[in-house]
Amino acid sequence: MLRKFFVVGSGIVSIVLLLLAATGIQAADRQFPDLETSKATVYGTVWGQTLAQDGTGFYNDIFNDLAALPEKAVDYKLMPYRRARAHFLADKSACLYPSARAVLLSGGHDVGLDLIETDAVFMAQEHLFAAAGVTPPKSLADLDGKTVAVPTGSVMLKLLAGTGAQLISVNDETAKAQMLITGRVDMMSGMLPNEHLIFQSLDTRMASYDRNFLLIDAGVGVVCHNTAANQAFIRQVNDRITELQASAAFQDRLAAAGVAETPYAGAADLNDIVPAAGSKLRFVHPGRRVPFSNIR
Repeated sequence: MLRKFFVVGSGIVSIVLLLLAATGIQAADRQFPDLETSKATVYGTVWGQTLAQDGTGFYNDIFNDLAALPEKAVDYKLMPYRRARAHFLADKSACLYPSARAVLLSGGHDVGLDLIETDAVFMAQEHLFAAAGVTPPKSLADLDGKTVAVPTGSVMLKLLAGTGAQLISVNDETAKAQMLITGRVDMMSGMLPNEHLIFQSLDTRMASYDRNFLLIDAGVGVVCHNTAANQAFIRQVNDRITELQASAAFQDRLAAAGVAETPYAGAADLNDIVPAAGSKLRFVHPGRRVPFSNIR
């Protein structure tokens, strides 16, 4: 849009200077987008009690801590898990939470996409659970002929394919736990702190799992399409993660939710997915028995 300038006097030099200034401002606007005023769109993957549609739950609380940025420039859109992921994959300027590039890669969802991610807030590990007091599976071979409840649309459908198990997709994490408790399925896949929090809310014994049979080891964080605005957003979130990692109160919150203590590391160190049949598994606490060491 052309700008009109009203100049007092007849100095041609003044007119030239004003026109040059206007041209410079317009060029700067085109070359450098206003990152501070643009909002980062983050799709939150609703799956039940720990990340609920109404904004409550452990993961929503964690995101509220992460999004406590000076500009408050975050548009957090809560949607059912599969819908949130679909919107994220289609919206090349958006972000996804909680997630990790490695998990999206394992599910085949980042083909041809240029994705970036924040540092990991804490470790996520997935196991297979049996009813309390029942011996849990120790290998994929133990799944043959069993019914296994898995989250709808999750990477577990891919990881457990071909094991001989009947996989049952469940939309809600509380319903998944109840299916295991009532004997409707033989096993279920799950993570902590999710399962710790769910079984605690149901006022029942924690399901059993084999700590040495690890399906996924990844870091919980925010994944974004690689844009200039998202690069700025991730830098802000990483600064916030650094603050939180240094906060004893925040670490106490994680521990109270059942998150195993882990030395802090960046996304490059933590975001690694390892199928159970892999040649080498990486553990959070080698040789140490901890109350809970897995997360969905």
